Amino acid sequence: MIQETRSGNERLAELRRRQQENTRLNGAEYDRRQLILASSPQHVFFQLNAVCNADCIFCSKGYDYPIFELDPYLEKFGKEVIPLLSRAEKIHLTGSGEFLGLPDSKKILRFFNTEFPHVEKLFATNASYLGPQICELIANGGSRYSLQISLHASNPELNRTMMRYDAFDKVMRQLRHLIELRDKNGGNPRIRLMFVLTTFNIEDLPNFVRLAAELKADEVAAGYFYIYESQQKYLSLYFKPDLANRYIDEARKVADELGVVMRLPPKFGQSPHEYQRADCCSEPWTQVMLNVEGNVLPCDVFGDFPETLAEKPFREIWNGPAYRTIRANLRESKGCILTCPRHNPSSVNDWDSHVIHRSKGDAAIVREYNEAMKRP
Repeated sequence: MIQETRSGNERLAELRRRQQENTRLNGAEYDRRQLILASSPQHVFFQLNAVCNADCIFCSKGYDYPIFELDPYLEKFGKEVIPLLSRAEKIHLTGSGEFLGLPDSKKILRFFNTEFPHVEKLFATNASYLGPQICELIANGGSRYSLQISLHASNPELNRTMMRYDAFDKVMRQLRHLIELRDKNGGNPRIRLMFVLTTFNIEDLPNFVRLAAELKADEVAAGYFYIYESQQKYLSLYFKPDLANRYIDEARKVADELGVVMRLPPKFGQSPHEYQRADCCSEPWTQVMLNVEGNVLPCDVFGDFPETLAEKPFREIWNGPAYRTIRANLRESKGCILTCPRHNPSSVNDWDSHVIHRSKGDAAIVREYNEAMKRP
């Protein structure tokens, strides 16, 4: 037993050493705005598609996406993906649907607990499957988790309208149990309550902050939703900027009064000097998104990106012409940053920043990519 413990501790120390070494190198390569990187990304978004028991009015999902299965995925892409996950600072378990509803969700959690105990894991859930066994795996698995709880309302009626399912009371019971475990385990997991801002629920935002204070959540995160389908347009606060600004201000005031950590999006219509625009985006240097089919994306709002692990090793993609083109544009403050809602706050006033054109992509990037593909 002593030998096993020593071996386990030695393995964990070696994993952390490699992780820290990669993090330092990745940060230095971003600081230098290098086009070709020796490091791998600090953040890996790993998409675990699942059937969803909700039908949120703002959802981006279609109905033809492949469901995630751990063993077939590892057999197909594990050689490329596991080293990335092992060196990452944070693994974001994301994707369409409700991850915890997968038949082997417990197996997946055990896999990440065992293989990557040194990496923080983050995933979004509507908490409807957050039963005692799942809570134990998350809170007591010797690993580190952050949970984004998809609620979007402070009461059962509005929650039912937003998510089109009826589990608010059950979710509250299960969430309170998980928070009790968190308090016994020194703050693991961290609990972030999510609120997607739409014309339906914006007026409830201050009460949502009050709910977060009552639950003792670690954080509240609110953001505008992206329009994926034309029928969702009526949900966009782009058409009601004054209403959005009013309740964002009120929510901030309530959060400050109650001591709630609050992340809010930029308000509409401010003067240019009130928006602090980043001169560059770090994401094409520091993160990557991978899906069940092996497709690679620089970020969730980029659009089409013509690279996949089914055709190339990760290193060939990571330092290939498409990524080099994005990095070259960004270090000149050009390209996708001009309409990015995260890195260019003034783009909140630009209609294009509220719409995702998955099928069209970024025409300029596609043109430059095609030209780059012709060069050695």
